[in-house]
Amino acid sequence: MGGYSGYHGKLLRIDLGSGKTVEEKLDDSLMDDYLGGRGIASKILMDELEAGIDPFGPENKIIFITGPLAGTVIPTTSRLCISSKSPLTRLIGSGFCGGHFGPQLKFSGYDGLIIEGKSDKPVYIWMNDGKVEIRDAAYLWGKDTFETEDLIKKELRDKRIEIACIGQAGENKVRFASVVHRKHFLVGRRGMGAVMGSKNLKAVTVKGTGGINAATGPDKIWEGYDEVLGIMNKNPVVDLFRDHGTAGSVALVNELGFMPTRNFQSGVFEKISSVDEKAYFDLSYKPFSCWGCPVHCRRILKGKKVTFSRPEHQTTFALGSLLENGGTEDVIQANLLCDKYGLDCISAGVTIAFAMECFQRNILTKKDTDGMDIRWGNSSTINKLIEMIAFREGLGDLLAEGSRLAAEKIGRDSQKYAMHVKGLEIPGYDPRGAKGIGLNYATATRGADHNDGWTIAEELYVEGVDRLSMEGKGELTKEIQDKSKTIDSAIFCMFALDFGYTLEFISTCITSMTGMKMSPEKILKIGERISNLERLFALREGFRGKKDDVVPSRFINEGLPSGASEGEKLDLETLLKDYYRARNWDEEGFPTENKLRDLGLEKYLDLVK
Repeated sequence: MGGYSGYHGKLLRIDLGSGKTVEEKLDDSLMDDYLGGRGIASKILMDELEAGIDPFGPENKIIFITGPLAGTVIPTTSRLCISSKSPLTRLIGSGFCGGHFGPQLKFSGYDGLIIEGKSDKPVYIWMNDGKVEIRDAAYLWGKDTFETEDLIKKELRDKRIEIACIGQAGENKVRFASVVHRKHFLVGRRGMGAVMGSKNLKAVTVKGTGGINAATGPDKIWEGYDEVLGIMNKNPVVDLFRDHGTAGSVALVNELGFMPTRNFQSGVFEKISSVDEKAYFDLSYKPFSCWGCPVHCRRILKGKKVTFSRPEHQTTFALGSLLENGGTEDVIQANLLCDKYGLDCISAGVTIAFAMECFQRNILTKKDTDGMDIRWGNSSTINKLIEMIAFREGLGDLLAEGSRLAAEKIGRDSQKYAMHVKGLEIPGYDPRGAKGIGLNYATATRGADHNDGWTIAEELYVEGVDRLSMEGKGELTKEIQDKSKTIDSAIFCMFALDFGYTLEFISTCITSMTGMKMSPEKILKIGERISNLERLFALREGFRGKKDDVVPSRFINEGLPSGASEGEKLDLETLLKDYYRARNWDEEGFPTENKLRDLGLEKYLDLVK
């Protein structure tokens, strides 16, 4: 046991090449400075990975890690962080999923796993109350994620186990392959599934029956549970999520004119009513939730042909409006394929949209597309392309590289239609219609990631914040990015603050659980430290500060053509100046010596000199 409650104070290092496992102490200093989850994972990757390593090489590591509140009754704290060097971006590639895996990992006696090396054959890890087996997975190789979960449960004869696995996309090292848990919870972005595939690791399976101790005893934690239930029951956002999940914003974003359509050529999708939140509302459903969460924001729905997880905002954009894929069942089917093959739906959709625009502009022809007519809105072609990407067949082999690398290989002026930042495809809010999210895309430490600094809640719903104004967006974006890093390290759901949680409440929960002296100020300082550490990782990998804090030229040079945001462009130069000032970085986007010393990161000063 470490010096703080809530943690086991232990990490388990697993070498797939040798089959050896080593238990290691989790230092109190890591908990103090980085808390858990994303923070600790990023620190380990920064210190253990050599600059420039191949993300698909055995020297890369993939980390499964929890936070100090995992497995408690405090709602929204059950999440799992998986982190590695991303094969899509070359940046830190941390991702998260809900469900039940995180608590079971905690109950098994460890705070996290560090998986390194490469097996010479397909394997999966079976961790039963801390006892680890590396099992043969040859019979699972080639199976999709749904089949894999069912087969492992059948082999182990235990329905209580929790599984995180890859599908064919991960096996084939598609650079945006995801890790799938319980069939519908995905660590979707940045290719963590591809890293598992590169190690011949089909799945990680856990079951734990142990417990965790609270520094103040269980009564204080139950008081926190009662308090947060009172907060959530009064919050209208919780009701919105129960009814619609994140898809509750689809119609509004379209109405405001920044719902990405036809590869960001437009911000208004004419067929929005067939794919917005109301399109699924009358279908029969069964609610399900993450461990101990009363929101139940997920739904299993029954369509005409399939049973499926209700599409969220990002799914609706990436597999719907962005591709002009306007049928309810069409989006459902495309989403189901991504879940089964283990693909990030955002990168899949944006990369397919890139190919479709290249086809529209005769940069690609039928000679390049295996004879396929890849025009907008062709649902059968969209589904075929998803399959081809997962299996790296024909044109799919090129698109499996992601839009940045695909554009580099195609050339012929195609780069301007690749909608990415630092290699990560842009999510479902056109930045011309919400300036803060545009600034976040340019500066987020993982590439164009809405979760890294989700300014949308403030820009749409907070009185006095104008989504089209640039005023104050540097400070707003910096603050939300830092909050997000701490939320990802605690680990709370990214929507916890929207559900009514405050930094004061989160601080109290952490203090009650761990005994750590926490405050809102310390929470923000931890988040700022992680933001700067991940920036330093990017600099070490060859990223060049302001020169790489860019967005596609379309957003700067082309105004939105219609709708409530008609004519809007992104003045990124002005936004970056404001942001760098807020961060106390220099004018070229490098952290200053004073800032690094203030955050205790002076050992990395050579990266900014």
